Amino acid sequence: MRQESGVSVRRLARAFGEPVASVGRWLRPKGPESPEAVIRRRPVSGDPGFRARVKALCAEPRHRTFGHRRIRALLWRRWSIWASRKTVCRVMRELGLSRPKLWHRTSRPKRVERMKPTRPNEAWQVDMTCFQLADLSPLFLVLVTDCCTRQIVGWTLDRRCRASEWVGALRLALESRGLVCKEACKDLVVRSDNGAQPCSKKFVEYLGSTGAKGQYTGYNAPDDNAYIERVIRTLKEEEIWPNAYDTLAEARTAIESYIRYYNNERIHSALGYQTPNEFAATHVTLVAA
Repeated sequence: MRQESGVSVRRLARAFGEPVASVGRWLRPKGPESPEAVIRRRPVSGDPGFRARVKALCAEPRHRTFGHRRIRALLWRRWSIWASRKTVCRVMRELGLSRPKLWHRTSRPKRVERMKPTRPNEAWQVDMTCFQLADLSPLFLVLVTDCCTRQIVGWTLDRRCRASEWVGALRLALESRGLVCKEACKDLVVRSDNGAQPCSKKFVEYLGSTGAKGQYTGYNAPDDNAYIERVIRTLKEEEIWPNAYDTLAEARTAIESYIRYYNNERIHSALGYQTPNEFAATHVTLVAA
């Protein structure tokens, strides 16, 4: 009927009482060898230039762990190339650049209410991690992050994990933000886990002298410190694990460089794909207005 009278697919669908998509599928030529086979056009994902730029972004050392959402955001920021999320995902999958999906276990109920800051310098989290040099000697890294802007505001790296290193990281964070008196710190909450260092007399006394409020997570509940745990994971995946450091000085230089990159250049999905410093500057502008 269609070949003889040229009836449209929609009229045929109404006549047979079938969905338009089903009738169209019946009429579609079978097999790619058919001369009438319809080849689907892909003007974006089929463009060699677009695929080359996606591959170049994924090949950069700092982007080895990025997914299709961040690569899509970087395409727009660098070259003003707008593509759908599914298009970028398909291109990365076809080029072998995508990573397997991470399946997470169901989370346990949190024992402390999650921090939900609305401005900078309202809620900080501090925690420590450990890694090894090339000679297997351990190093201990203490980080302080602002839960609102996601900035790394203070850190220390040393061969020992005493309360002094925790105090040093917190002191650096307070000085970098200009919080040098009790009045400036009165609204600040610093959350940590229940480790020996944050529970020590030296750390508790220093925290009390600054005027900030201390807060502990629940026992065996790392989700209560989720902001800083995520920062540590990102730093390990993108800087520490891919590299090997021979000396403490080399490790300090590399981590200092990465923290500058993290605050100034690395886009963050929770911030609308802005960098932490860009988000902080936007917040300051809105408050001033």
